[in-house]
Amino acid sequence: MKRMKTPDFNALLGPGGALETCIPLYENRPGQAEMAKAVWRVFSSGGVLLAEAGTGTGKSLAYLLPALLLDKRVVVSTGTKALQEQLARKDVPLCAKALGREVKAVTVKGRANYLCLHYWSRFLAEPLLKEKGEARLFSTVARWAEKTRTGDRAELKGVPDDLSFWNEISARGERCLGTKCPLYRDCFVVKLKREAEAAEIILTNHHLLFADLAVKSRAADARVLPDYTHLVLDEAHDVESAATSFFGTTASRRMLGELLRDASKAAPKERPALAEAISNAERAAERYFEVWEAGGERKITIEPRAIPDGEPELRQRLANLLDVVGHQLEAAGGASDEAFGLLERLETWREAFVFALEESGADYVRIAEVRGKNVLISANPIDIAPVMKEKLWTTLQSALLTSATLCTGGSFEFLRRQLGIDGAGVDELRVQSPFDYSSQGLFYVPERFPQPSSPEFLEALCQEALSLVQASRGRAFLLCTSFKNMRALAQFLETTIPYPLLVQGDEPKGLLLEHFREAGNAVLCATVSFWQGVDVQGEALSLVVLDKLPFGSPQDPLTQARIERLKKAGRDPFNEYQLPSAAILLQQGAGRLIRSKQDRGVVACLDVRLRQKGYGRLLMASLPEFQTTGDLSAVQAFFR
Repeated sequence: MKRMKTPDFNALLGPGGALETCIPLYENRPGQAEMAKAVWRVFSSGGVLLAEAGTGTGKSLAYLLPALLLDKRVVVSTGTKALQEQLARKDVPLCAKALGREVKAVTVKGRANYLCLHYWSRFLAEPLLKEKGEARLFSTVARWAEKTRTGDRAELKGVPDDLSFWNEISARGERCLGTKCPLYRDCFVVKLKREAEAAEIILTNHHLLFADLAVKSRAADARVLPDYTHLVLDEAHDVESAATSFFGTTASRRMLGELLRDASKAAPKERPALAEAISNAERAAERYFEVWEAGGERKITIEPRAIPDGEPELRQRLANLLDVVGHQLEAAGGASDEAFGLLERLETWREAFVFALEESGADYVRIAEVRGKNVLISANPIDIAPVMKEKLWTTLQSALLTSATLCTGGSFEFLRRQLGIDGAGVDELRVQSPFDYSSQGLFYVPERFPQPSSPEFLEALCQEALSLVQASRGRAFLLCTSFKNMRALAQFLETTIPYPLLVQGDEPKGLLLEHFREAGNAVLCATVSFWQGVDVQGEALSLVVLDKLPFGSPQDPLTQARIERLKKAGRDPFNEYQLPSAAILLQQGAGRLIRSKQDRGVVACLDVRLRQKGYGRLLMASLPEFQTTGDLSAVQAFFR
């Protein structure tokens, strides 16, 4: 690629620059301009840049400004929809102001986030609400549907995330009729595709990015993202997990149930044979998945000894009856616009089901998971690196991978290995956080404490957490590595602290955070989903307690398969995989505390292996440079 003239990023981002005139409380961040220059070099000359940018660096502007000056389409993918919204509402408009021009940016989410006009019109004719209280919500959605220009459910205010009938009216890809839809021209997703084609910046998230890549070769018209050769992966520490999900396959009980219900609704009255075939398949599916449910909630590797009694026979019966449904849908194609779409959905589900149970091979781990009333049968790639090389890196001219946590022990080696980033044209950059962690925070690991494997650990965890929360006067995140520990801790604190207690699962995540910020002295008990992607600035969060080091469970089928593969290759799974993975997540958990130059507080990790094991030094070296202590009285003095 021909190299372009380098913009003056010091003039844009430095003191007296364009950015200062746009921000009332401007702070000079030298690392921001340094990162922007490095991002420009990779965008204009090609290659890959790995940039670890500490919290407070201002990395969003450091990659958005070079992207907007490139004069080529750039896709920016984030770890969460919340960060995606922040970029769209705050950072992109700020860049436009600094550059003094209009910016063509489009936010693209997964199809399930958008209203489907076809299914909405059908639901509107016969709204089936599960509860009386949903009538008000239905009226809210109806008023919004009449005036929305985007169909994006994020516009809906006062409507819960788990709205029961949203699945009935959303534009989910698996039920889309494509060009056969009678409302195709007015479709919000189709309009979004056209807008994305004309955009200079496309803001998406990792889930959609990899879902889009996964369907690219199967169905071009199912894609949402246009072609691109320049990519930013923000929160890149999450990339491996997202890619693994979407380059594998999943066939669930819920997916099949929704498909058969949709088929039943769409079945023409003059074709009773189709209705009968669907009814028979529904009963067969019920019986098939019941044999998996009989073992209770669990997540296991599918191997001969794990197959429930009677499963092969019930599987064959289900397959035969789904064949009949398929033949009937094909025959009904001329009488129903939806029949061909339903047939395609059925074939997609069956392909995933067969692949996960029979054909996935040695490069995949086959997993059965019973989760509530749902059963998921999936096959995930054990090593995502070859897939990333084939599907992504070879298609790009340039890529930036950035996060506050990409290194372990100061090295990018783990990230490179897991994502298949090697060879020439790979640059690395570490930009330190502008925060003074040594004066703003304290890191506490008890001198003496039961080992996490000890029967005494849980009781000690509860007592120590109580002492810490009393010292901080609430204002705490208590982050656990298991639901068992979280529930025990929440139950203990419910009767022992005078502060508002919030528990993950009681309310949607966004609502919990809103209540936490409003209370000012609340205590939140949560699991791994709150270790990252959560930002609470100010005194409302002054204490973060981590119950133990976040090593992946060796019982998890994917973790187990990766450990076994490394062992067979004569490699060290602990040092090459388990330890670096834990280091990244530990950094993320500790990183919830200091989010601005004004924040102060304590991170406590109640796992004495940090002190007693040799690998503890690597983990500590990966953390910000807090003052450290093993004395609870030092924590109490800090808060006084």
